[in-house]
Amino acid sequence: MDRIALSRGEIGSFRMANGGNARLRRDDTLATARLLAVAGLHLRTTAEIRLAAPLDPDALPPAVLARTREQVETALDPSSGAIMARRRTRIGNLVLRDRTEKVRPEEAATLLLEHARANLATALDWTGAGGQVQARVELARALSTPMPSDMTDWPDFSFAALAKSAETWLAPALAGCTTMAGLKALDTAALLRGWLGYAHTAWLDRELPTALNFPGGRAEVDYTQPIPVASARAQVFFGTNTTPLLAGGRIPLRLALLSPAGRPQAITADLAGFWQGGWADMRRDMRGRYPRHEWPENPALAPATKTRRP
Repeated sequence: MDRIALSRGEIGSFRMANGGNARLRRDDTLATARLLAVAGLHLRTTAEIRLAAPLDPDALPPAVLARTREQVETALDPSSGAIMARRRTRIGNLVLRDRTEKVRPEEAATLLLEHARANLATALDWTGAGGQVQARVELARALSTPMPSDMTDWPDFSFAALAKSAETWLAPALAGCTTMAGLKALDTAALLRGWLGYAHTAWLDRELPTALNFPGGRAEVDYTQPIPVASARAQVFFGTNTTPLLAGGRIPLRLALLSPAGRPQAITADLAGFWQGGWADMRRDMRGRYPRHEWPENPALAPATKTRRP
């Protein structure tokens, strides 16, 4: 079957099934044919077709058809994020037919899993709760404290380790997912918490909570920082004089005091010291910009009040 030739798109130029190239005189009646069965080939500087017959790619003779093979090739389209599937009929190095085909769900899932493994930090969304779960687990692993009797050791949640174990925690969620956008939309926090199990997630929620209660409200904790940071409007911290610690006092915490507009104005690991020192400057600036809000001289003793909109 090496003598099958496919047009290269230029009149009289053909590619052979064995990978070589051959030419036919441009004025030959077969020079514009798409597919040829070559009977005579003269080898000179370039291979010249001397005798051939046309073939119909959609009605191949049985002898030729028996030598063809079909392949379904899937790939991710980087521009659209969709999964493309193409069914190609080949003979030797030639592609006789090439058509788009609907991707089977299992093929899409396999391709997306491979893509996620190779690009885990960007293929999934880690900017929200998923990234916080990852950071909290890594912080728990670093404590090196004895585990409760109902808990095993903490798993490694680094991207490299998660990529290796993706078959366990990610693959089941890919059923029905056929695009990179669908992969990006997966709830990474739910996936990781489900893999951890009840005992570990309960410990995280108790010892490394996502938010802390203060006299004036709740402060969200960001664990992706080198030292966890609890952020809230300054008024939330009124009425307290201590900086909480996490995990039973084993992990320090910093507090970010925000303006009424939600912009960071000060970050401290010593709230009592800040009330006595840096608060005076912040209070002076904030009183001028947000006069409708309370700015007491000694917030540690001030009763917590609900803040109003600026």
